[in-house]
Parts: sequence; C-alpha cells; structure tokens
Amino acid sequence: MKKPPTLQNTVAESRLIKMKENDMKILKTVMLVVVLLLVPVYALSANFGYMRISLIEGDVQIKTPDAGDWGYASINTPLAEGDQVWAPPGGRVELQLNSGTYIRLDQDSALQILSMDKDSSQFYLSQGYAYIYNNAPRGSVIQVDTPDASTRAFNKAIFRIDMSEQYTDVSVYKGYVETENNVGRTRINAGQMVSLGQNTNGELAPMGPPDDWETWNKMRNDRVYAQSDAGSRYLPSELRSYSSDFDSYGRWVNVPEYGNVWTPTVTVGASWSPYR
Repeated sequence: MKKPPTLQNTVAESRLIKMKENDMKILKTVMLVVVLLLVPVYALSANFGYMRISLIEGDVQIKTPDAGDWGYASINTPLAEGDQVWAPPGGRVELQLNSGTYIRLDQDSALQILSMDKDSSQFYLSQGYAYIYNNAPRGSVIQVDTPDASTRAFNKAIFRIDMSEQYTDVSVYKGYVETENNVGRTRINAGQMVSLGQNTNGELAPMGPPDDWETWNKMRNDRVYAQSDAGSRYLPSELRSYSSDFDSYGRWVNVPEYGNVWTPTVTVGASWSPYR
C-alpha cells in the first residue's frame, strides 16, 4: 500500500522542485548569452534586429547615416534604414532578414535600405546584381527598386535583378513577382524573365542557362538550408531564422530533465568564447 507523503518528504520534494527551476533559469540564461554572441547585442531589439550581414567575400563596405562615410563591413553587422552596402569588384555579400529572407549582392553592386519592419521591407538597387531568396511568412512584402522599375514579392519567391546601363532584367526561379514602371505592371512567374526600361515594358521570355552568379547562389541556398530544419524545432519563433548558425557552430544534445540543449562545437580560443 502506498503511504501518504510525510511533511518532511513534502518539504524535500519542494526544495528539489525549486532547485530544478533554478537550474532551468541558469540554462536559459546560458542559452541567451550564446544567442547574444551569435547576434551582437547592439543588433538586438524586441525582435532581435531586422537585418544583419551574414556573409562577406572581399572588402565589402557599408555607409550609415550617422557615420556619413564608407567603412569596411564585418560579419553580423546590424543594418538599419538608410544604410548602404557596397560590394566592390571581386566581392560578394549576403544580407539576412530575421524573417528568413536573404538578399545577396554580386560584385560592383550597391544597395540602400529604404524601409524595414517585420511585415514589409523596401530597398534601392542603384547598380549591379541582386539575388533575393524571399522566405518571409505569408502576408509579408519585399520591394526592390531600381532606376527603371519596382519589383515586389508578396509570397515566398526566389528571383534576381540584373542592371545594365539601359535596362533592368528581372528573372524568377520560384514563385512569382510583380514589376511596375511608368508603362504599367507585369507579373513574372517562375522560369520567366523580362527586361524593363523606365518607359519600356519588355515582353516575357524564358530564362537563359545558369551562369556563375546563379550557380553560386544555389550552392549558398543548399548550405544555408541544408540543416535549417534540424535545430529550428528547438528554437523559439524569433530565433528560427538563425537556426543555420546554430547548426553550423554547434549541435543539439538531449540532457535528462532538461530536454534538447545546444552546445558549441567550434574551437574555443582567445578570440572567441562560448560563454561569458
């Protein structure tokens, strides 16, 4: 027959529960510290910042309204409205929104952030080449303007914008986008492309064969999203867009009484420490 708990046992169990609760608070604090290392403190707002630089090749530069001059960019640099990013000859850069969307610039490309919030964002590509992997939730809008036209994606889509001296070429790999200029509005579906001028609306045409820029972006897509589902289920919604970083720099292990916990696998040295 099972005996009722004594007062002594009840007190002991209560203390044990409090100890576990304290341990859980410590664990959550450690996890938060790790997150702060992955995404710099100054990039965090209530929504952990809207945009950051997630990849750099070459001497990529950034210009902010406060600085007023160009300076070298670095990984995890937070981006805000009014900031400009320049990918020089031989350079490339990847920008990540916390919605899960990526914007990549090829060499000789310049992009300015016009507006940005959790449901919509607008950019100005003054020159060069942009590849947009729009993975934002339904209802979000991303718009990229050029001197010739505006391009909008309302649902998940993958597209690129290539600028020349006279035209803006818009090509769509997945989903659809809408372009608009002085002549009118055009819908471009997957597998199609169109060349637009300020006062000309080109005809839809099939996309051409893949080039080096497209191949590089496909490889980058595979790398970013190869493990994105592995750890995302363990993260709160506001951190799931960063799951590829967690998967790249650590692993998830199951700890009895705590559940799944992230632990770093990178080498700890003078320049980096997982906890501080």
